[in-house]
Amino acid sequence: MDLQILSLEGQFYIVKTVDESGSHLLTDRHNAPQKFHCLEEIRDHFAWRSLDDVWLEQQTPYEEMCGLTDDTAPLRIKLNW
Repeated sequence: MDLQILSLEGQFYIVKTVDESGSHLLTDRHNAPQKFHCLEEIRDHFAWRSLDDVWLEQQTPYEEMCGLTDDTAPLRIKLNW
């Protein structure tokens, strides 16, 4: 299983799990996206799972806010967990 960690404005992260059946957003008990406050919190949450690849993805609205086109790809970094 792979993890895709999405870094969002407001200083929190959401997580998608990716496996052979597709991509699934991790949700809380109220079926809302589960929010994490740091990468260490995510690592602790998945400590019992065997992970293949972990990716951190960050999208920024700054190009659009400055009047530039929003055609830049999100920044993706492979984490070594």
